[in-house]
Amino acid sequence: MGPQASDKKERSFLVREQLLNLLNLQTCDVKVRELDTAAKQLPAKLDPLRRDLAKLQGMLDAERGKLSETEAWRKAQQELIDRERDALKLAQSKLQQSKNSKEFGAASREVENKRKSVSDREAELKKVSETIAQSNAQLAARDADVQKLRDELAASEAGMADQLNAITTQLAEAKAARDAARAHVDKQWAKTYDTLSAKRGYAVAPVIKGVCQGCHMALPPQLNNILARMESIETCPRCGRLVYRKDMIETPAETPPTDTPKA
Repeated sequence: MGPQASDKKERSFLVREQLLNLLNLQTCDVKVRELDTAAKQLPAKLDPLRRDLAKLQGMLDAERGKLSETEAWRKAQQELIDRERDALKLAQSKLQQSKNSKEFGAASREVENKRKSVSDREAELKKVSETIAQSNAQLAARDADVQKLRDELAASEAGMADQLNAITTQLAEAKAARDAARAHVDKQWAKTYDTLSAKRGYAVAPVIKGVCQGCHMALPPQLNNILARMESIETCPRCGRLVYRKDMIETPAETPPTDTPKA
């Protein structure tokens, strides 16, 4: 093998190795992004449950507010009835002390009015008291529903905390693997890789049957031939990604020639 052929073979080996390092870095990067996204999205999975709990709690608080107003009204009505009963007793006392028919008639009418007023208020108070009892029973049932939902959320959050811890551990391991992979990439290509990753999402794309799998554009035949020689790392003329012939990468690399001492 001549010196020129030997140089080409060694260059091809080094290019292939650099492409494999870039692909390994990209694989590690993808895993880091997936785990990072999972860690950020995981807490949001409980948002529907949190919204349901907040909505139910809000409804419960509103009903308690109305019930509290009704209780206050019932208490005020009870105080009015107590005063009306005192007034009724006073009217009955006047009736008993009547000295003539005029006083008797006036006292009788007052007693009747007071008795009717007390009766009407008691009937209304009874209805309100029944409504309050029903509301209290409904609130107790809804309280149980809210507590059940709250317990469910607490259990889910506890389980999610374990998942999040596991993902955090995996993420740290993935970042360490990515840093190790980056150490094997030449600084020149690492910079290009970072720029393309930020812009395109991923930086390295395979070429299959002459088509870039990053943008699905058919490469010029000349470029495809250059990739086949694997003597340099090239970019796609359309998307700018670093491209390689997938069939060439999957083919086992030949060991680069070593210098042998001349006889």
